[in-house]
Amino acid sequence: VTRNGAHRKTGIIANRCRTRQKVTQPMVAPHHPSNHRPKASVSKMPKKPSSSCREDSPPVDEPCLPSQHRTERLIFPKPLITVEGIARAPLNPGDFASLHQRTYELRPEWFEGFQLNASKTLAVHRIVRASWNLSHVTPTGFRVGAQLQRRCSDSVLKTPLVAFDVNPGTLSSNVSLLYRPVASVCCEINVQVPPRGGSGTEDQGPVIDKASLQHTGSSTTTTLRCYRPGRDSCRLTLDHLMSYNDRLAIGGELLYEWYRNTSNAQIALAARYNHERHSFAATGSREAFDLSYWRRVNGRLQIGSSLACSNREGKAIGTIYYRLEHPDCTVRGLFDSDWSIGFTYQR
Repeated sequence: VTRNGAHRKTGIIANRCRTRQKVTQPMVAPHHPSNHRPKASVSKMPKKPSSSCREDSPPVDEPCLPSQHRTERLIFPKPLITVEGIARAPLNPGDFASLHQRTYELRPEWFEGFQLNASKTLAVHRIVRASWNLSHVTPTGFRVGAQLQRRCSDSVLKTPLVAFDVNPGTLSSNVSLLYRPVASVCCEINVQVPPRGGSGTEDQGPVIDKASLQHTGSSTTTTLRCYRPGRDSCRLTLDHLMSYNDRLAIGGELLYEWYRNTSNAQIALAARYNHERHSFAATGSREAFDLSYWRRVNGRLQIGSSLACSNREGKAIGTIYYRLEHPDCTVRGLFDSDWSIGFTYQR
C-alpha cells in the first residue's frame, strides 16, 4: 500500500522490454474534518499499448530499446518501399535439330553385319580410332582415323577440332572441321572425298556434305545449314530457337530446296517443354509433324514415345522406347506400330 493508499502492480517483462502498468483502485477515504467533504476518487484507465511491444507497452520515459538518454524518442524504420528487381535471362535452348534429343537418345544403335571398333586416347585432345566393317549397307573395309584438337586453356578445350577417317585401300575419306572464331559463333563443315581408282570416279573431287554457321546467344540459337551444294541441287535451312523461360522454348525453321528446275519452300514451327523428370516436344509443318515425349521413371529406367506423320507418304508411325541402366550394363529397346521389335545389350 502506497503512501496515498493506491496499489501498484508490476507488469510482465516481454521481449526484453521492462514494462510497468499502473492500475488505480478506489482511494481509501481518510479521516476528514466535518467541515470538509471528501472528494470522490477517480480511477484512471490504463494507457493503450504501443505497437513496439506486445500487450504491455512501456511508458514514454522507458523505451524498449536501451538508450543512454531515457527521454530520447524512439525512431522507427521507414516504411517498405518498392525497389527495382534483378531479372535473369533464361538458359540457352540448344539447337533446333536437338528438340527431340531426349527421346531419340533412348533408341538402340542398330548395325548390320559385323563391326569391330577400337580407339586409343593419347591425350585429352588426341584420339585415334580404327574400325573394320563387313556389311551390305555400310562400305566394307578397314578404316583408320583420328580426332585432333587444340590443347586445354583453363580446363577448356579450344577449337579448331579436326576429325577424319580414311580407307587405306581406296583412299576414300571423311573430314570434319569445327571452328569457333568467337565464343558465340560456330562454323562446321563436313567433306567427303570419293575413292581414287576406276575411270568413273577418278575425276570427281571432294564433295561438301554439310556446312553450317551457328550463332549462340544467352537465350537464342540461330543456325544456317547447307546440304550438298551444287549447280543443279541444294538444300538450305534457317532455324531460330528461343527460350521463353527455363522450361518453355519455341522456334521456327525455313526450308528452301531446289533440284534442277523444281524448287520447294516450307515453314515449320516447333515448341518444347522441359522438366527434370519429363519433356515434351512438337514440330509441325504443312507436310509432316512429329511429337515426342520423354520421362524418367526412376534412377535406372527411362521411357519415351514418338509419333511421326507424313502427308506426302500418307503414313504415320508410333514408337515406344525404353532404356534400363544397371551398374554393369545398359539395355535399350523399342517397338513401333509397324511391328518392329528390338533391343541392344551393352556391357
